[in-house]
Amino acid sequence: MSMANKLLGIFLFLILSACSAPPKVPTTDEPTVRQDRGEVEKPAGTTEAHIATTPPEPRCTKQLKQGFALRERIDNEYWQSRRDGTFRDRSDEFTARWGEEAGQWADETRALLLQIGGPTAKSRFQNAKTPIGMVSGDVRWNNIRNFLRTRLAALTSICKAP
Repeated sequence: MSMANKLLGIFLFLILSACSAPPKVPTTDEPTVRQDRGEVEKPAGTTEAHIATTPPEPRCTKQLKQGFALRERIDNEYWQSRRDGTFRDRSDEFTARWGEEAGQWADETRALLLQIGGPTAKSRFQNAKTPIGMVSGDVRWNNIRNFLRTRLAALTSICKAP
């Protein structure tokens, strides 16, 4: 066999090996089925309740609802003041109050996440990246809105995680 044919064979073998899907290895989160008896083996330290979908922490869900309500209230106040023509004269007052309320909600959320999810959950929430995006309107209101939108997305993800 020539050297070119050997190299071609090795090349084809590597390509075909790379393209084939590796067998799925069960993780510790997934129950495994014993082939011989049809029994389900539970990973060490789990119970029947853990194998079923774990419902979200009620305090996390409550904090999430409060955050969405805060964002909706701020949006409603903003658009109402724009319609009334009062936003321009009171924009500093509005945005200072909204920024303080958003910050207070975020502080409460970080404290809660530290209690129920530890430092990892807290840092996921705290370090969520705020996108640079603008809807038509005041820049300060938009920044508060983006802050809340980003933190709410992170909190939604954290609350749904088992």
